[in-house]
Amino acid sequence: MATGWRSSYYRYKELFLNVSDLYKKRADLRAFLEIVLSIVAVIVFLLFALKPTALTIISLTQQIKEEKQTLSVLTKKASDLQKANTLLAQNSIYEDNINIAVSSTPIPDIFAKQIEGLAVKDGIDLMGLAINDVILIGKNKTVRVSGEFKPLPENANEMGFSISIRGNYANIDSFLRDFENMRMISAIDSVTINSSVTDAGRVIVAVISGRVPYLGSNQ
Repeated sequence: MATGWRSSYYRYKELFLNVSDLYKKRADLRAFLEIVLSIVAVIVFLLFALKPTALTIISLTQQIKEEKQTLSVLTKKASDLQKANTLLAQNSIYEDNINIAVSSTPIPDIFAKQIEGLAVKDGIDLMGLAINDVILIGKNKTVRVSGEFKPLPENANEMGFSISIRGNYANIDSFLRDFENMRMISAIDSVTINSSVTDAGRVIVAVISGRVPYLGSNQ
């Protein structure tokens, strides 16, 4: 086994010496090897020199891609905001009606005017209109009409009222229907109807109790 090792060693040694001797004798071979080695050295140095630049380019490419995605999202949001502003401008004419439907503060004067208008429209006598105490200016203080009624949605503030009307059944029924469809939203808690006969004929009296919600203000 040792003889085989020495045989291989001598063979490779002889090959190396032959190549070395050939390298010394032939100028063209020396030039070729020097060119090859130079090219290899240049490639190695370029790899080491270009690696940080390549990593930087890859990183910048990824950042540009992320920035484009962010820009796309922002552009869509800006477009949505513009559409929302356009829609708001188109529906601004309904803003007053919305503020009346559910106002920020109690507006008993407008509520009373609407009730008076309905009474005239439906041909009934408005015998009385009572509105519970409310704070018109200053910090709101919620006053519950009665503990037996469920709180209004979102625990909204409430303005309690009681309406007494008189007329025939058809007119009172029409008033109740119009009252339910009135612009100012209200919750009817109870309706009491009494009927009596007088010299003028049968008289029907209805008492409507309920609450008008409002959002409230901290001022």
